[in-house]
Amino acid sequence: MAKDLRPGGLVTSRKRAVQAGFSMIEMLMTAFIMAVGILGLTALQVMSLKATRGSRSLGTATLVAEQVLDLAEREGRLTWLSLVDTNAVNPTVPAGLKYINLDAGASVVDTFNVKGVPVNAESSEVTETTTFFTATTTRLPPATAVRGGLSELTVLVQFVDDADTSGKGVTRVVRLTRMISHG
Repeated sequence: MAKDLRPGGLVTSRKRAVQAGFSMIEMLMTAFIMAVGILGLTALQVMSLKATRGSRSLGTATLVAEQVLDLAEREGRLTWLSLVDTNAVNPTVPAGLKYINLDAGASVVDTFNVKGVPVNAESSEVTETTTFFTATTTRLPPATAVRGGLSELTVLVQFVDDADTSGKGVTRVVRLTRMISHG
């Protein structure tokens, strides 16, 4: 047995072989495994952010299409109320309607910003006037009579989403169709 210089006496060689602790190689391997795990979590976080941004854009595009169709439906109701107004001497379709007065196959193009608000040329804020969504509203043929009919309107909303692997933006499309009664 070897003699230990520390107070307490003798230490056997078997006791020295059972020492606790980590070696340098064990520490390096642990650091490497943790680094790979953290890199994987970082890549997962980036993919999650892209998916969230894409779904938010898709949701806003759907809301833009619904907004345009709601405006068209409101115009249809106005024309219907004008037609059935019993107090009117000579019922006429109100002037200045944007969607209901479209000819069959004709289109109206509206632009919206990233928040889904129509772009106003008078606005001075760059982020508010940046066109992000383009909504094309088309009245599908065959067109029915101007008074007391149904019109099928289709809104096609296009927007550019995140870039693909080549760095170019990907154009995405949302299309909604609604039958609208009008006067």
